[in-house]
Amino acid sequence: MNRGRIADAVAVVLAAALAGCSPASSNAVPAPVPVVGVTHTQDSADDYPAAQVVAATTTLARHPMLQNQYLMGWGVDNPEPAPGVFDWSSLDQRMDLIGQTRGVPVLTLAGAPDWMKGGSVGTTDWSRLNTAPTRAHYRDFAALAAATAARYPQVRYFQVWSELKGLYNEAANRWDYEGYTELYNAVYDAVKRVRPDALVGGPYVVLDTWSAAGTPAPSALSGPWGVVDQRALDVIDYWNTHKHGADFLVVDGSSGTRDAGLTTDAFRATAMFGAVSSWLRARVGLPVWWSEFYPTQPGGQAWSAESPAPAALTVAAVAQALRGGAARLLLWQPQASTDVPSAALWTTPTASTDAEPLPLAVPWAWLAANINARTTISYSPTGTILEITAEREVLTINLTPAELIPPNQSAPLPAYGIRITPRH
Repeated sequence: MNRGRIADAVAVVLAAALAGCSPASSNAVPAPVPVVGVTHTQDSADDYPAAQVVAATTTLARHPMLQNQYLMGWGVDNPEPAPGVFDWSSLDQRMDLIGQTRGVPVLTLAGAPDWMKGGSVGTTDWSRLNTAPTRAHYRDFAALAAATAARYPQVRYFQVWSELKGLYNEAANRWDYEGYTELYNAVYDAVKRVRPDALVGGPYVVLDTWSAAGTPAPSALSGPWGVVDQRALDVIDYWNTHKHGADFLVVDGSSGTRDAGLTTDAFRATAMFGAVSSWLRARVGLPVWWSEFYPTQPGGQAWSAESPAPAALTVAAVAQALRGGAARLLLWQPQASTDVPSAALWTTPTASTDAEPLPLAVPWAWLAANINARTTISYSPTGTILEITAEREVLTINLTPAELIPPNQSAPLPAYGIRITPRH
């Protein structure tokens, strides 16, 4: 993170990043597609009585945001338990939630029915959810993807598979990028055949980082936050060379290294999202989507879900990614869970408590409503205050554990506090 005063006019960078992933033009002027959103997982706002999740649905609907759902798993049943026998009921329910909360829907085409990966017809072994279809069934999975695209014409964005799960070449100690690209091309062709308007992206690879001392496959892409694993970059290069087409590039990653955790301050480490986004845009020439991004929290005592610190760290990561030219960022699992130590938007309801909004809820909706090509991002001279300036308002974030008075403001901002004020 540059600690001096930066008045980043992200206008040029962000405009270029967004240009390739907007819906096709028509006579009507389409609403701008939000830059941020969420990925629904096993439990979301449609799994509880409506009265218990008012805070959740209100947060989602406050301003339209991207809402991503997996084809199978993560809250959705097996969509094709036997060849040609479809069960869309649970996916329909999740799509209804997205529609009712004004979401911009995204589908991740991941999760293959058992009969496509060596299992029995008519059964679902959820322990094998992350097993990829066998090569003999790539076209069957592509046909399922096409049927899904045809059933949900409101979905414009499709991500193909997830984290190359089930596609690692153990003998060569690298990803099976040839197999993935063959699967991707089959899906891309099938979806585009039935939905020429669909926007399809891949390869959805995890950009693992390592400390300089622990890198098993070092690359030239590095910083104080670590070294990117070359094997992940090899996936992107092979896919980019051999793909039949793509409308955007999909990745995920963390600001902490696999072997040593954080190699710098948690907030400084978020610069990883900017550096990698910039590198990928130059390398591939496609809009960069962070389908999952995990700003790593400091070691020691974990921040609670109710603390403002995870929210401040998440917004800081978004700002860095946008400075690097990222086009979209999806927050994994908007409902708080102990198995994901990241900021969420609302708490998990219980038998005696309703969902409650968490500190990230309001700024996340604000980002969905306000980030565009005219947005600017700047830091105070000491680098302790982050400002995201939109057309009418400014989102100010205190990046420290101490109370501070932001520049040009009179009221102090609490530790890790976030404030929205009118633009002067």
